[in-house]
Formats: sequence, C-alpha cells, structure tokens
Amino acid sequence: MIRVLDHVDRCYSNSDGDDVRSLIFEQFETGTKTTISFDGVDSVSSSFINSAFIDLLDQYSFDYIRQNLSFIDSTKSINELIKKRFSFEVNERNKLLNV
Repeated sequence: MIRVLDHVDRCYSNSDGDDVRSLIFEQFETGTKTTISFDGVDSVSSSFINSAFIDLLDQYSFDYIRQNLSFIDSTKSINELIKKRFSFEVNERNKLLNV
C-alpha cells in the first residue's frame, strides 16, 4: 500500500503526482497489485491526477491499471475526478486509434 501523504506534502502539483506515479510504476514493474491510500487527503487537483495516474496509460493498458490499482481512504470527489479523467483519456486515445 502506498499512503500518498507519506511521500508528498499535498496532492496538488504535477511534481507531486510524478512522485506517486514513480512509486506505482515500481510496484507494477514487479507485478505487484497496488493500493493507494488517500488517508488524510481532502482534495486533489486534476494536475496531480493526470501525473500520478493518467500518465500510467503511456506504459500500461487501462485494463491492466484497473486490475492492479485500487484506492482506499478516498472521498467521493476524489473518486469521481479519477473516474472522469480516466474515462475521458481512454475515450480520447481510443478515438485516435480508430481514425
């Protein structure tokens, strides 16, 4: 499990997201399913979500991410933002592939 606030002070910037993505990437490279804990986090920015999670799509399929990444200790608004960003990005990438 990766508790976000053990690695970043806040979930605001691309840099914060890059730090979390690196931790996830290390876990994925060893085939380890990863749980992200937002314990103590009230809100996140879309920049953080993009860097931490959406950029994983550059190396992994959405199906792989969905099967190997889970979230706990999260709020409804954080969950909705993650879901909206993945949905948008996956749809956009699919459109590019089908052109």
